[in-house]
Amino acid sequence: MIAGLVRGAGIPLPPEYLAFLRESSGGEGELGVQPGWFVIWPAGEVVDLNQEYEVAANAPGFFGFGSSGGGDLLAFDTRGGQPYSVAALPFIGMSVKHALPVAVSFASFEAVMGKEWAE
Repeated sequence: MIAGLVRGAGIPLPPEYLAFLRESSGGEGELGVQPGWFVIWPAGEVVDLNQEYEVAANAPGFFGFGSSGGGDLLAFDTRGGQPYSVAALPFIGMSVKHALPVAVSFASFEAVMGKEWAE
């Protein structure tokens, strides 16, 4: 499934993200930064969900890998090169102009996974 994701993504995916998927194939839990919760999609669903949500058309330069468990897409912002930052974008009205920074990289995103977000 990960090989299919790598082929279908159209971008080089962060090694930390791929390592996470090899260990867990997705998951969810508390997130120590806004939006406060994460759901990482299973490797076999990522490419299809990006197509279903029309991420490339609605938010060029972003590649979704999960959600907030609610109304936000969690995505890599590929516009600045690697390492890609992580952003949250609303599913409804998805647009680059509505992207909110979440973490400077997947490694820093992973460091706050499982931690409670204190508003």
